[in-house]
Amino acid sequence: MNSTQLETRKPTGNTTQQRTWRRPVYEVNENAEAFNVRVLMPGVKREGLDISIEEETLSIVGTRLATLPEGWRPLRRELPEGDYRLNLRLNVPVNQDEIQARVEHGVLDLTMPKADEVKPRKIKVQ
Repeated sequence: MNSTQLETRKPTGNTTQQRTWRRPVYEVNENAEAFNVRVLMPGVKREGLDISIEEETLSIVGTRLATLPEGWRPLRRELPEGDYRLNLRLNVPVNQDEIQARVEHGVLDLTMPKADEVKPRKIKVQ
């Protein structure tokens, strides 16, 4: 078992239900003003996201639920329910009040403006 995936199995009657936690694919970009984090979490909707910053760690949890139309039953399932979990250490202070998050088609875009004290400044020479 690698460190980015943890599988637990919980018996439910004669079947075994699997819940998987995995680290999603992501990228981090920056400019002088902000950081942008893009996270791929297929099947995750806005209601299934939990994003928080505690101390210097950004935590993102996205829950993917398998849904079937009423009256249908699964015959084969290769897309299990599960959670994506990502923890990133922030080495630069960000302005937490101005963070913006948007999810569309299973892609989370998170824009985190840098705190004023770490933005580049021009110094006027007299």
